[in-house]
Amino acid sequence: MKLLSPAAVATVALSGSAADGAAPSQLPPQLVALAPVVVPIIGLGQIEGALRVKLVLAANDAEGLVRLTERLPALRAATIGSTIEFARLYASARAPVDAVRLRAELTTALKAENKDVADILIVEVSAG
Repeated sequence: MKLLSPAAVATVALSGSAADGAAPSQLPPQLVALAPVVVPIIGLGQIEGALRVKLVLAANDAEGLVRLTERLPALRAATIGSTIEFARLYASARAPVDAVRLRAELTTALKAENKDVADILIVEVSAG
């Protein structure tokens, strides 16, 4: 299985249906990647694994992207806190990660931290 780069993900997301030949009517999303986050998975009082997440944040516009970039340390802190809580409640080293639930948790936390966060893209997630 080949992983796509964030730029490729954005290109695929924007291209839509190539058969219709219509150009996208909106500007491309403004994206910024966060450094990978790795948090422990605690089970029965001991570390049983780690939850690894790579995120890309989308801003509504170029000005929002500048503000997001300036606030990356606070956004990373919110990401770590939310990911630790997710790992505590829902993650296991022996089961697939519920990426839909993780995305919902991270979206709530990061939008509360910064109103310029338009969307959260999980580009890689694993537990083990």
